[in-house]
Formats: sequence, structure tokens, C-alpha cells
Amino acid sequence: LGKFCGNENSADGRHPGHQPILSPGSRLTLKIQLSDYNPDRNQNVGFSAQYQAIVIDCGEPEPLLNGGVTLLSGFQNQYLSVVQYHCNEPFYSSYGGINVSLTCEADGQWRSNHDVILRPACLPVCGRPTKQIENDFQRIIGGNDAAEHTIPWQALINVGSSRGGGMIIADRWILTGANVVVFNGQVQTPEAVSVYLGVTDVHQIIENPSLNVTAVHVHSEYNNSNYLNFDHDIALIKLKDPITFQAAIMPLCLPSEDDTYDTGMMGMVSGFGIADKGKLRFLTNKLKYVHVPVVEQKKCSNSLKGMPSSQTPKLTNNMFCAGTPEGGKDSCNGDSGSGFTLQSENGRFWAAGIVSWGLKCGQKGKYGFYTKVANYVDWINKIMRENIED
Repeated sequence: LGKFCGNENSADGRHPGHQPILSPGSRLTLKIQLSDYNPDRNQNVGFSAQYQAIVIDCGEPEPLLNGGVTLLSGFQNQYLSVVQYHCNEPFYSSYGGINVSLTCEADGQWRSNHDVILRPACLPVCGRPTKQIENDFQRIIGGNDAAEHTIPWQALINVGSSRGGGMIIADRWILTGANVVVFNGQVQTPEAVSVYLGVTDVHQIIENPSLNVTAVHVHSEYNNSNYLNFDHDIALIKLKDPITFQAAIMPLCLPSEDDTYDTGMMGMVSGFGIADKGKLRFLTNKLKYVHVPVVEQKKCSNSLKGMPSSQTPKLTNNMFCAGTPEGGKDSCNGDSGSGFTLQSENGRFWAAGIVSWGLKCGQKGKYGFYTKVANYVDWINKIMRENIED
């Protein structure tokens, strides 16, 4: 440290040295070497020392979006306090499941074991509602009402006087059918599209105002001016502000490479479309659902035989159908754009289809037709990636 003599070159005018001697820890050891020791003249016979404990306060750790901080040990974010970041489960989880802990160091900085300041990324949990739906086999046409929190990805979409549905797939993105947002060949403006989330009853929209829409993206190859060509019936709606997920509002997973459309797999369709009571049909105010199986593609094609070609849409490989040969279980008008979901072995729900079209809802020998979402995962990701800054 150097040679000190009296108050010469004192940092404070009282104590020796150019600057205070600081220790980064709670201990300080000084080795003193005295010269010209002369007790007879009372020269260089000793010294006095003073110390002051300095409170090291690292302040509040950086906030974590969709998460928080827990104090594990220590006091008020002071020296040697340990905190741990956590995500708001079960709606968000940390990337890789890693728990990040920080320690308040002597220099007033929070550091992890890697000597850097780290914050985990809290990613949305998809396809795992907090409340499971009963696996009954009622139909949307007069079927069961969905309980709150069982289909949290459901969106209600109004365009003018028309009603449709959609699926939440990210914090600013709604997946729906192109037929929901295209009228007479024209893509509707964002201002014309009203999106409601977290509702199971249409009357709830009074308490839940529509979300601001900033963009509507329709697949470039969708061309259904004659209402008979539902190929590429897919669209994305971008919201102005991100959604904070909670029990009533959660995203649905997109298909993964391991997900398949096996014949006979039971899927679930939901929506605010037409229901029936006896022989009467009406536009329901309740969110309803139905479980129907995936149908083999050849059966889908055969179900259209005998129908006038001028009145029958064409089946393509970008579609699949679902339903039962005896009828009575189907999606219907007003359900367009809503999701057909399948469940993986690990229990997560994924977006298998988009309600697209059908002939005579629930009729014997007829099925509902859906856009095959797995064929459009690259398109979906491309649109979201290219419009991340909007």
C-alpha cells in the first residue's frame, strides 16, 4: 500500500494515505512493518486504527417480464443476499427449466455463479389449460357449454355483423380462417375486426372490450371469390399490444414434427356458432364444444360424391375432415376460424385444424372440413417473424 507518515498526503486531512483502504469483504488484514523503532524517545512505538462498516446495497434486481424475484437469504438486497428469479407458473416457464440465482457482491452488483448478470426468459406455456374439459361426446349442435378456463385459447371474432372464431397462438397473434376476414375478395381492415378473449358467454364482451388489431395477414394463395375454393383458408390477426396470459387466456400449441392426424383420433372443436334445440337452430351465446374423430381422407372425398359440383367445394391435401357417419356432431356457421384441437401423448393440446367449411351441419354421412394447420407452420412462423416490429 505504500509508506504512511502522519497526515501527510491524507485523503481526508486526518488519516494517512491518499485514499481509504477498502476491503471487498467483511475482513481486512494489514501487515505493519515499523522502522527506526525507538521506545526511549517514544518514536515509532505503535499506531492507532479506525474502521467503518459500509453497507453494500445492490438495489432491486432487474424486473423479470412475466415473472418475479424471491429473496432466498440475506436482508433487503444487501451484501451476500441471495435472490432467485421465477416465472409466473403455470402460465409461463423458464427456458430450459433453469433456475437463476443471484448474489449481492461487494461491488454492489448482482451476479450469478457465472460471474455475469443473468435473467431467464419466461416463455408462455401452450396447450395446457388449468381446468380439464370433461371428455363427453356431445355435439356443438345442441352440445355442452364450455366451462371457464377449459378452452383458454378460444377467440371470438366479429367482423361487422358476421361472427367467427380463432385461436391464440402467441401473445400478439390469433390464428383464424381466411373466410372470417375476407369478404367479396377484400381483406377487411384491422379497424373492422373485433377480437375478444377470455369469454365463454357473448354477453361478457360488455365487460371485456375488444382488443386493438394492428394487422390482418391472409395467405397469398387464398382465392375464394365463388365461395367454393377453401384451399389455403388461413389467416393471422396481429394484436397491437401483447397479452398477459392467465387462466382464462392461454395459447394453443402449433403442430410439432411428432404430431400426426391419425384416423379415429378424437379431436375437439369449439366455437360460438349455430346450435340447436329440438328442431330449432339458433346462434349460440355460449362457447360450446364437441368431440369428433379424424376421418380417413378417402371417406372425406366419398362423402362429397353425388353433390352438384357447382355447389360443392373441392377437397385438397391442405384439408382434412372430421365427424361421425351417423351425423349429429359437427361444427357449423359461426364456428368458422375456430380450432380443431388434438391432444399429444404428453397431454398438451395443439392446433390441428381451422374450421373451414361443410355441407349441411351435422347431417348423416357428411363431415366438417378443416384447414390442415401442419401444412402451414412455416408460413405462420414466417409471418410472425417478419412482422415482429409492427
